[in-house]
Amino acid sequence: MLISRVSPEGDAVVGEVDLRVWDRLRAALLELRDVQLRLTLSRRGQVVLAEGELQILGRVLCERCLGAMPLSLRVPLRVGIGESEAAVAAVDAELDPVAAANGILDLQTWLEDEALLALPMVPRCEVWVEGPCSVSNTVPPQATN
Repeated sequence: MLISRVSPEGDAVVGEVDLRVWDRLRAALLELRDVQLRLTLSRRGQVVLAEGELQILGRVLCERCLGAMPLSLRVPLRVGIGESEAAVAAVDAELDPVAAANGILDLQTWLEDEALLALPMVPRCEVWVEGPCSVSNTVPPQATN
């Protein structure tokens, strides 16, 4: 995305992302079903304000029972896209800066980065005491001494 092409009045990016190019997210999950994007872009001089949300649906490995558990994430996005952090801070110091070298941002890579950062560090389904997991129906392995 060339940030100089974003309209000062605002542009919108809405719909499904191209999952064929999201190799890193697919590798991090057991299954990637869908990613929806809603993003509003507006240019303020050399900076683009981007606000919206990613919605991610898939399945991930539970670290508690080692079964497949559903994953449903809403990732809020509110950033300033510019050639430097200083340029973004001059517009709004509260914005997270996203670097756009030479005014160009690889939109797919940035969005995939945001999705990866939103994944739970240690995914776990519901707490169970014994028997099969109520989410995956998997019987967790027993610890041995």
